[in-house]
Amino acid sequence: MTIEADKVEAILREHWHIPKDLSAETLQYLAFRIQVMVGQKYSRDNLKYQLCQMQTKDLKQDPDDPACDKIASLLLGNSTA
Repeated sequence: MTIEADKVEAILREHWHIPKDLSAETLQYLAFRIQVMVGQKYSRDNLKYQLCQMQTKDLKQDPDDPACDKIASLLLGNSTA
């Protein structure tokens, strides 16, 4: 069973600093992309890498490696329900 996009978004908000000027559509799009990766059973390391890329390219932030690792672990743990 795959994790829902709104749960992905909530996990991102909890562990990343989401800029106030980031549109809701952009965050929803990131959550959807992550949901697809989880559904495709990305490895934790690969998902963590993709999260760091999103944080750098889409959020224009320095990657927070521990936060990305935590997010990847939570998402992959939730996907095996």
